[in-house]
Amino acid sequence: MTKKIFLIINKYAGHQNGADVLDVVVSYLKKNGCSVEYSFTNHPGHATELASDASAGGFDLVVAVGGDGTVNEVAQGLIGTETPMGIIPLGSGNGLARELGISMNLLKSTRTLIEGKNLKLDVCKLNDQRFLCTSGIGFDALVAHKMSKAASRGFLKYVQLVVQESIFYKPLDVRIKIDGVLIEKPVFLITFANASQFGNNAFIAPAASMTDGLIDVVVVRKFAKIWMPVFAVALFTKLIPKLPFVECFKAKQIDLELADTPYYHFDGEPGQMQTPAIIKLDAAKIWVRCGR
Repeated sequence: MTKKIFLIINKYAGHQNGADVLDVVVSYLKKNGCSVEYSFTNHPGHATELASDASAGGFDLVVAVGGDGTVNEVAQGLIGTETPMGIIPLGSGNGLARELGISMNLLKSTRTLIEGKNLKLDVCKLNDQRFLCTSGIGFDALVAHKMSKAASRGFLKYVQLVVQESIFYKPLDVRIKIDGVLIEKPVFLITFANASQFGNNAFIAPAASMTDGLIDVVVVRKFAKIWMPVFAVALFTKLIPKLPFVECFKAKQIDLELADTPYYHFDGEPGQMQTPAIIKLDAAKIWVRCGR
C-alpha cells in the first residue's frame, strides 16, 4: 500500500504553474488515505538531494512533479533503492511519462500514483552521467543546448529551433564501436536509447525496451536536406528504422572514440561532450510507478 508520498515540485514547470498543481494532487491523495509531504526545488541538483533523503526517510513513493529534467534529477536520487518514483508530467516533452503510459491529464496521472504498478527499469549511462530514456550526439544535442539558453520553453519553441538550426547544420565526423563493430562516417545524429521516444511521441527508436538489458543505437547518417520533412514525419509515425539513411542496433556497450562536437544530451538536458566516451547499462536499476 502506498501511504507516505513525497512530492518534489519544480514550480517553474508547466509554463511556471508547477505550484498550482498542489491543490489537485494533494487533495486527491489525502482523500485516498495518503500522508503527503512536498518540497519545491530551488537549485540544480536539489531534486536529487530531496529524493535521496525521502527514500532514506521511509517514504513509499517519491514523485517528480515537472518536466523531463526534474524527472531525471529525482531519478538520480532513487536509482539503486527500493523506493519507486512517481511522475506528474508538467513539461513540454514528458518522454518517460509517455513511455510508461502515464496520462498528461493531471487528475489521471495523480490517480496512477495510487493505482499504478511498479516496474523495474534499466538505467543507462554515458561515462558517469546516468540517463533513463535517451542520450545522444548531433542535431538533437545541439537543439537541447540551444533550448537550454532560450528565454522561453515549450513545444513551439522547440519546433522553431529545429527549423532554424536545420538550415545551416553540418553533420558530425564520428568514430564509434557498437559491441565492437566499427562505424566511421559523417552523421546527422546518433541516439543511445533505453526508451523508444524523445518525448511528445517522437519515436526515435521504436523497438527500444526499458527492461531488455540492451541499448538501442540509432545512427542517422548524413542526408540531403530535402529529406528533412520526411525525417520529421517518420519520427511521429514510428518509421525511423525504414529510412534509407538510418541504421539501428541493439548493444551492451558503445565506445564513442571520436565525435566532432562539444555537445551531447541526456534525457533532453544539455551536457559537455568528452571523448572517448563509453555508453553502457548501469549496474543499478530504478523502480517507477507506471500507468500500464
